[in-house]
Order: sequence, then structure tokens, then C-alpha cells
Amino acid sequence: MLGRKKMKEQRIEPRWKIDQFLAIYDEDQATFLGRVEDLSENGMSVLSTETVPVGNHLKLAVEVIQDDGSVKTFFVRCRSLWIRAESGDKYHRIGFQFSGISQADAARIRKLIEYQRSHGARHPGEPRP
Repeated sequence: MLGRKKMKEQRIEPRWKIDQFLAIYDEDQATFLGRVEDLSENGMSVLSTETVPVGNHLKLAVEVIQDDGSVKTFFVRCRSLWIRAESGDKYHRIGFQFSGISQADAARIRKLIEYQRSHGARHPGEPRP
């Protein structure tokens, strides 16, 4: 679904705006997909120049840059829930819901959220301090 239609909020867990650059790769296609814009324990929003049809199931790689400069990668299976054009159709925001996520990957996501919160992450729409 492209366009600016207002969608009903269906999240169970709160989402957190991500200020750190987290690269997302489509593992199945071996291509760069975009960057994480916000994250919850159940899903994420990605800003991309690519489009992903609604309902597609993907395996995504999330690259996280550590404080020491090293990169850690974890993998999540997810389903695309929605897509919305941004910035004059050059970019797209894509909503993904995690599916069949392992306990280890769920723990990594919680740890990433806690790290972001401890470094000033906020809910989308919340003003910067």
C-alpha cells in the first residue's frame, strides 16, 4: 500500500526511534535493503530505496556497530506488513513484523532496544531533549 493513508496503530510493544545507523540486508537476495528507523520487540520500520511487496516473508540481517567499532550481525525472519512512499517516492518506509524469532535473537533485540534507550532513544514523535 503506497500513499499517505493514516494507518491504525496495531503494535503491542512500544517502538523506539533508532538514531544509530543499523544497516539491514535482505539475506535471500544478498542486497542492502536500508536502515532501521524504529524498533520494537515485535518488529521494525525500515527506510529503503527498495520496495517489498506487502505480505512477503524475508530473512533480514541486521548489522549493529559496537562501541569498539566492531560489527555484530544478527538475523531475523519477518513479514512485510505495509509500505509507504517517503520523500517524493525516492524512499519507502516498510513495516516488518518478526516471525518465528528464536529466543537468542529476541534477547539480542531486547538488548539493542535497551542500549538505544540508555543512549537517548525515544518514542517516534517524542521531541529530542
